[in-house]
Amino acid sequence: MPLEATKRKIKEMIKVQEVCEKKIQTGKTERPDGSLFTGFSKVYEARSTLINPSYVVAVYPHEYTSSLDLDKLEENFPADTKFCTLVLDGNSFRTSEIVVVGSFEKFCRRLEAPKL
Repeated sequence: MPLEATKRKIKEMIKVQEVCEKKIQTGKTERPDGSLFTGFSKVYEARSTLINPSYVVAVYPHEYTSSLDLDKLEENFPADTKFCTLVLDGNSFRTSEIVVVGSFEKFCRRLEAPKL
């Protein structure tokens, strides 16, 4: 593929912040027998991802409601952060739905077809 065509394809991509789950170490505890136990918990964090807009099939608002999810979010995201779910088309080893940072309205505007 020529360099110009590659650059054009990259420009067509949109950059999103995908919400992913990360395992973190919470500390070490000594058991009664003297051995150490390492505790872990999970948090949500964002990572940058490029997405081809032509692979987005649907956009849905997403809201974390369970107390477990809210606990995972509180460390890395402000309380008023909006999320939405992007449903992607294509054969991939990953799931077809990803949760991203941003409001439903924002992604509708970004993905809207240009008016001719």
